[in-house]
Amino acid sequence: MTTSLSVWQQLKQRELTCEAALQLLVDADGNVTLNLLDSEVSFRFLREFPDRAALPPVMPLLLWRNCFYLGSPVPISLDDIRKMSDRTLTDIRIIPVADKSYTTWYRAQSLDHNQITVQPFVNPLTGQQEQENISEITSELLSRAADQIGRIKTLIAGALRNRASDIHLEPLPEGLRVRYRIDGILRDITLLPLEISRRAIVALKVMADMDIAESRRPQDARIGEKYNSGQDADLGLDMRVSTLPCVGGEKAVIRLLPRQNPFACIDELGFTDRTLAIYKSWLQQPQGMVIFTGPTGSGKTSTLYTSLQSVATEHVNVVTVEDPVEYILPRITQTQVHEAAGMTFAAGLRAILRQDPDIIMVGEIRDHETAETAVRAALTGHLVFTTLHTNDAVSAIPRLKDIGPDPGLISDALLGIVAQRLVRRICPHCAEPYTPKESDLKVLGLNWEEADTGQWRVGRGCVRCFHSGFMGREAIIELLNVDDTIRHIIYEGSMTQLHRYLGEIQFDSFRVAAIAKVTQGITTTQEVLRVLPHSAMYRRYLEGGSKGLMQVVNH
Repeated sequence: MTTSLSVWQQLKQRELTCEAALQLLVDADGNVTLNLLDSEVSFRFLREFPDRAALPPVMPLLLWRNCFYLGSPVPISLDDIRKMSDRTLTDIRIIPVADKSYTTWYRAQSLDHNQITVQPFVNPLTGQQEQENISEITSELLSRAADQIGRIKTLIAGALRNRASDIHLEPLPEGLRVRYRIDGILRDITLLPLEISRRAIVALKVMADMDIAESRRPQDARIGEKYNSGQDADLGLDMRVSTLPCVGGEKAVIRLLPRQNPFACIDELGFTDRTLAIYKSWLQQPQGMVIFTGPTGSGKTSTLYTSLQSVATEHVNVVTVEDPVEYILPRITQTQVHEAAGMTFAAGLRAILRQDPDIIMVGEIRDHETAETAVRAALTGHLVFTTLHTNDAVSAIPRLKDIGPDPGLISDALLGIVAQRLVRRICPHCAEPYTPKESDLKVLGLNWEEADTGQWRVGRGCVRCFHSGFMGREAIIELLNVDDTIRHIIYEGSMTQLHRYLGEIQFDSFRVAAIAKVTQGITTTQEVLRVLPHSAMYRRYLEGGSKGLMQVVNH
């Protein structure tokens, strides 16, 4: 019989006997069908126990003929049964249930769907912190939410608990697919039923103050919320929300931006000892330009913000123009691009130069005017940070020249170029030694003597890393330090000459950085191949420079 009524309601309507009701609720293995429980039964029992800590591990199942049927995963003493009976003025009967059913029910009871709570789950039976099964727990908590906004907040809480950077809500014929981006990889979490898919998107639009009647055009908005992490209450959370009309409805993406400062220290960004020393020397310069390159999601923003915070002392004026402003940084003046109002990168940069800046950050160089102004600012006593979209550090030079500034100005202004990608780190909880294969050495261009195989590792996969073998990410960095020779090549040389020169010096290429990450047991060759551009691993800059050309090694 298909019904939306709880077992308790069916029992009250005489559709079931008490024994049949208990059989529906608890199977032979003690597993409880939680969606058939009635919240009124829990309320009537728990209201008598304001201090939940005084209760033994029990969960209300039914109330029938002045008797509470309680499920418990452990034996309950006669003394505890008598105390509960005296407090509720009812008889008490204990039904054995599975540990998992009790902990899941306890977790749902402890959750306030009106708040975004990211406290780690603690097993009420053991008192130990417990790693959650994302899909299972999220589905269960969603089923307990009272309304659509509660469901959205449950999804946000689950994403924050599991280090997700984005939440994707995608309409399908079967319902609304929910995915989290964790460590740069999208993971399926759950599927919301078709009947609530549209309502969930509308609820999100209400939270973001979007036009709920408009579903034919994309919309963008920002949400400010508070969340509780356990140690700290009411932490700030910014969320960028984007909706897109598509086949089957509207897709929504939520970018999570916790306001607490995630940019701690330059030393933790992923630079090698050599590249870190070079990069810190750039930050100490009174003027010049530093360019960051890489695709979306490569960590450029984190590196930029960390760098800005390290130089933003009380003695300097730091001003940025960004699109959008993702994090609010202390001691820094941040401005937002608004093209409809005429506030472009170029217009913002011109305005900044009238604000007596010492250090300038331009979110992206997109056109000739912005490039020209940024280069001239770097030549007139300002330290300028900016970004370009190129595959590697070397490619930024022809790209900048193509946009239009005079090569002579570029060569004088440039301090250096940083290209980066984010690679996943091997999970420390399931890491184990790994003996590289010939294919691994071939990818990195190493022989057995150079490989230093003693520190190679691989992640076996565990519940903490969602059986991926990886946990967390760090930057893999290619750094081009612009010396006098490179300045001369930029001014009147060719890319062939630049590649020849890079073969003669100790160029900190992606390949060199990849070798360091793999041989130190930080990541794997497969992960390096996943994130780095094809040319980075199959192009070798010749050592010694006698031949003076690039060698392409094809596998």
